[in-house]
Amino acid sequence: MEKEKTCDRCHQPVSELNKTYRAMYEGPEIEEYEQILDEYISEAYPGEIWEDNINELEAKYGPEKVDKAFLYDQLCNTVGSSWECVDCICK
Repeated sequence: MEKEKTCDRCHQPVSELNKTYRAMYEGPEIEEYEQILDEYISEAYPGEIWEDNINELEAKYGPEKVDKAFLYDQLCNTVGSSWECVDCICK
């Protein structure tokens, strides 16, 4: 017996699914994380020496918030496939 097809987004049973691509995070913009990301500076110098201001950001916002800001950024910029019903694709 074949498993009933359900939408990856609304989880309702459907007869037909379509493949689409979405960012892994689709929630509202998180202003505090956006501020941390706006303040992040990373520069490469001759000889491939990298410098950034992570220590300054962690001192200002705390290591946990800085980690969460970078995870948020990764999720906002990572696209994955999703099998969805027509209603959800149109949203």
